[in-house]
Amino acid sequence: MQDIPQFAQMQSAIFPFMGSLLFIALHIYIYKALLKSLSTKAFVRLAWKIFTCINALHCIAYLFLRDSANVPQSIYFLLSLSLGITFLFAMAAFLYQCCSLIIIITLRTKSARSRWRHRTKVGIFLISLIMLTFGTYNGVRKPDIIEHTLEIKGLSTPLKAAVLSDVHIGGLMEQSKIKQLVEMTNALNVDVIFLSGDIVDAPLHNVESIVDELKNLQAKEGIFYVLGNHEYFHDVYNILDKLKSLGFKILINENSILDDKINIAGIADFMGWRVGYLEPNFEQTFAHINPNLPTILLAHQPKAVRFLEDSYDKVDLVVSGHTHGGQIFPFSLAMLLQQPYISGLHTFNNAHQTKVYVSQGAGFWGPPMRIGSEREISVLHLVPMENAESNIK
Repeated sequence: MQDIPQFAQMQSAIFPFMGSLLFIALHIYIYKALLKSLSTKAFVRLAWKIFTCINALHCIAYLFLRDSANVPQSIYFLLSLSLGITFLFAMAAFLYQCCSLIIIITLRTKSARSRWRHRTKVGIFLISLIMLTFGTYNGVRKPDIIEHTLEIKGLSTPLKAAVLSDVHIGGLMEQSKIKQLVEMTNALNVDVIFLSGDIVDAPLHNVESIVDELKNLQAKEGIFYVLGNHEYFHDVYNILDKLKSLGFKILINENSILDDKINIAGIADFMGWRVGYLEPNFEQTFAHINPNLPTILLAHQPKAVRFLEDSYDKVDLVVSGHTHGGQIFPFSLAMLLQQPYISGLHTFNNAHQTKVYVSQGAGFWGPPMRIGSEREISVLHLVPMENAESNIK
């Protein structure tokens, strides 16, 4: 087993302290902008103060304990849920302040302004509670099976592929959930499985028995894996060795020919440029590729499609993840500032009209919540162009 890279050590040491300061500031804002004036009664305000302090402490505890193997699942669930509460209440506070500004501008009398500001605050608060309940339910229920049929020019025979992305093994993605994912994927009876990054999100020694569940994945023609950004946060080399020992084909800036009918290329994640090791290299990824066969690129982040014309512009399909479909709206809007797509099947406007499939992910990161997105196991029916059928919904 290899030493833990310096970046992972620094991230583990610095991130909790920086995050704690952020959460303290957010909770002060939430209390002052939203919770404090929900009621004029002293005991209610005291209750909200206590709630705010406890939730802030839960968030801070999560940051320091997120990689611990000794935290019971029930406690870890509560700590993780506090992150979602913080996010939703902060959004509610911001939305209320925007609405309050409109009310102040449009209403003339002080009494009318006061009345409608309070009604608006209570309404927004109740909506945030509904979203919290729905988001938690939607986050913990089993993944959906999402199917698409894609025409691939030059493909000789159909190929059925399953995509598992952003599983984030560790924390709340424990053994029973991984076993469920494996059973659901195996029931699909696919030819090949693509693991498109962020599969493991904890130090390997804490989750090795859970990772071992992945050895039960079944695919007729193999299982291919590429790095996500979260593997770099931990002992990435040990994680790679472990996944290789399970029989997975690890693609780090390299390609492989699947049964003489399609190129499968895989590139390291862009996090490698930030940390200075396991860096993405597009030229190396497509070196020695068979130009007579169609090509699939496995890349954790969908923005990889933007780099193709400078390296190899004949990629037929990019399979990625990373975005979680935004996981919790409206975070998806911010994600669009970094990535060209959030979820689903798209066609990139380059010379080759490369198709891009972005999985919403089979797990979640941070709070066990999803609003405006779904956990998914994707099935891609790749067919020769002349035999393509309409998309399966």
